[in-house]
Amino acid sequence: MSDKLCAIAGVGSGMGQAIARAFAREGYNLAMISRNPDNMEPYKKQVEEAGRQATLHRGDVTNRRSTGAVFEQIMEQAGVPDVAVYNVATMTMEKPSELTEQVMAETLPMNFYGALHTTAAVLPAMRKRGSGVLLYTCGGFAIEPNVERTSHSVGKAALRNWVYALHKELAPEGLLAAQVTITRPIEPGTTYDPDFIASLFVKLAHQEPPDWDWEIIHKEL
Repeated sequence: MSDKLCAIAGVGSGMGQAIARAFAREGYNLAMISRNPDNMEPYKKQVEEAGRQATLHRGDVTNRRSTGAVFEQIMEQAGVPDVAVYNVATMTMEKPSELTEQVMAETLPMNFYGALHTTAAVLPAMRKRGSGVLLYTCGGFAIEPNVERTSHSVGKAALRNWVYALHKELAPEGLLAAQVTITRPIEPGTTYDPDFIASLFVKLAHQEPPDWDWEIIHKEL
């Protein structure tokens, strides 16, 4: 097995946990970031049961300084991640006519700004090394907005547009930015099973240049 490293910002029940398991099965060690790392011990155990190492890190990706500090810690302990995953989001209920600047100020830090902070924290080191993969979890409301969940739709649309632009910027440098767009809530045992969707993150990470896809849209056919 390799000693490659995957760092995941946003590891909780559901997708974050499944993504950690998927990369562990592929031979990656895991650095898992959460605002409440004490709750992640079961996820750490799952990675270790797959024969890989896992470290837990406390960090708030909505805060640029906190994000930079936690990635500095990870890189000091384990080196530059081969893959970094941003898997953080929040959702509130409001119609377009009810959307306010305050609501956007409260939701954009998780739905979009945290992705900027995570990328800024790890990309310089990836560029210096000359390789690296940046992956993001996006949602179907970025493509087809939901009238009742406007702030989430707007935040994820911003994320999707930005990831596409980042992909075009980084690909000539030999670095990959890509995302998995999930068009329905995850549900174990269905076509939206989190373990299956997590395999799509691995698929994106293991693409061979120059024919890189920047997005996989997971939806029922």
